[in-house]
Amino acid sequence: MSASRRTPWIIIVAVLAVAALVVGGLVWRGRAAGGEEEAAALAASLASGDAAPDEDARVLGAVREALGADPEVTLADAVEARGGVRTATYDWSWPLPEGTWDYTTTVELERGEGGWTPRIVAGALAPGLADGEQLEVADLEATPGTITDRDGTELYGPVDVKVLGLDKSQLEEADVDAAARELAGILGTDPDRLASTAAAAGDEAFVPALTIRVADEGSYRLDDAAQVPGFHVVEEQRPLALERDYAPGVLGSLREATAEDIEGSDGEIVAGDLVATGGVIAAEQDAVTGTRGLDIRAVDPESGDARSLTRLDPVDGTTVRTTLDDDLQRRATAAIAGEDSPSAVIALSASTGDVLAAALGPTGQSYPVGLVGQYAPGSTFKTVTALALLRAGVTPDTTLQCPETATVAGRSFKNADSMDPSLFGDMPLRSVIAHSCNTALLLQHETVDQAALADAGATLGIGQDAPAGLDAFMGSIDPADEGVEHAAAMMGQGRVLASPLAMATVLASVQNGATVTPRILDDQEPAAPEIAHPLTADETAQMQEMLRGVVTDGSLDDFADLPGEPVIGKTGTAEYTNADGELALHSWVIVARGDLVLAVFVEDGSYGSVTAGPIAREILAGS
Repeated sequence: MSASRRTPWIIIVAVLAVAALVVGGLVWRGRAAGGEEEAAALAASLASGDAAPDEDARVLGAVREALGADPEVTLADAVEARGGVRTATYDWSWPLPEGTWDYTTTVELERGEGGWTPRIVAGALAPGLADGEQLEVADLEATPGTITDRDGTELYGPVDVKVLGLDKSQLEEADVDAAARELAGILGTDPDRLASTAAAAGDEAFVPALTIRVADEGSYRLDDAAQVPGFHVVEEQRPLALERDYAPGVLGSLREATAEDIEGSDGEIVAGDLVATGGVIAAEQDAVTGTRGLDIRAVDPESGDARSLTRLDPVDGTTVRTTLDDDLQRRATAAIAGEDSPSAVIALSASTGDVLAAALGPTGQSYPVGLVGQYAPGSTFKTVTALALLRAGVTPDTTLQCPETATVAGRSFKNADSMDPSLFGDMPLRSVIAHSCNTALLLQHETVDQAALADAGATLGIGQDAPAGLDAFMGSIDPADEGVEHAAAMMGQGRVLASPLAMATVLASVQNGATVTPRILDDQEPAAPEIAHPLTADETAQMQEMLRGVVTDGSLDDFADLPGEPVIGKTGTAEYTNADGELALHSWVIVARGDLVLAVFVEDGSYGSVTAGPIAREILAGS
């Protein structure tokens, strides 16, 4: 065969060889560009910390714990191929209390027998980290604000405190439970709760047991506490009422977050946070306490060198002004200081609904009864009944029957033992209210049904929403009650319930001539409730006249000589069965002079004029 005949075959083979090389090269390049799937899957493992658990815990553990959340991690760009190494770029986004912390890192993936394997180093987890560096989070404390009375007198603000607790780093694990229970016993706190909290805390943790004011440390057995293994004291400032037991339930309180608080908060609360309980501080916590900041730093554990990677500055607290009158609050507290059962004084401004004072008696106060107590209001509720009767066509001069006893639906009712028997018989409505004749109103149960009674109560503020910033019970009247329950409601017994705040609102509405909505936050105008039948001018005049008669001719005659504007009001007594199974009396009085309205309640007392009345008179006399 000649050379000329072989040439085409050589060309063909050569072309095929080149083609094979090209195809082979394309196949290789396709394989070499692999790793995309592994890089994409790696994003989720980086976010959860599972990509390299040990390195992640070392580098990012403090951030995960402080923020209480994992970051979002996404593959940012196409994977870059360089020889046998692939480089993937990731966008990180951590949720901060305000905003996010965003950054980018790169991770190298190397080809091995099992596929593409990421090489996780410190710089793959946070920006610019050298090997051996890790992240730390420093809290940046905000300066607390204050809560003041209406005139700017500081009631709540930064107070020097001591946090008493256990330093677990000083204890063997086997000794933690016993130490916690011993310390709780000395400090008067719950041993089970402290033991449980201590058991759940880290080995190096400080476990708070009780926070006390420095000014009050003499009231605690600190010398005995110091003998408990692991006992430790941390001194700091906390926002607190400047005086213990000042307006309990109104100002509220702050406490350190418990494990239960943290667990149930969906990441909103972390260890070291303060949790508000009740009152103004619960409604305005961020404004008063401010918002703490944080500084996330890259730290070299060996040298101690640190640099900030991102910083969220703290927001200092501000001043929250309340409607309280500090002078009146102190006078009310002093006036009720002698009571030995749960008791309360509520003071309102009739024109604005401002809560001017909310004082509690010194003993037996497991909760602020003046705000949240649910009691039969007794004859103070006859204010509501009188309005309902006026609307039914009864006038102050309408003659009613006032027998010694009356029977309704087979149940016998009587008047108070203190009522003068010479008064039994016919009397006008004005005298019924002045002398608080139970039977006269009971016998009108067919004139006014329960729905009309509930409507009159709503006009005078019963049943409205609690004021913003206060946990409060504003009373309840079931409009469906009938028979004996309805008859009893006519004199403030049965299933009618009210708090002292609710009854102060009733009289404030009469004095104001329109439904009053209480408020405690000075800068907030409360939303007025929708009232089906607002108080009219004629109703207001007649109600004020009848309640003035209680002072001039009835059970509040001790108030007749008080100087200043005329006093109006109503006493009340409600029977209840006490813990010993004995019949006892709630003592009530509601009085108003000018713009000032008072409700006084004593859980275990005598008639309203005997127990609650003198307390109210003392307060008014000092005004």
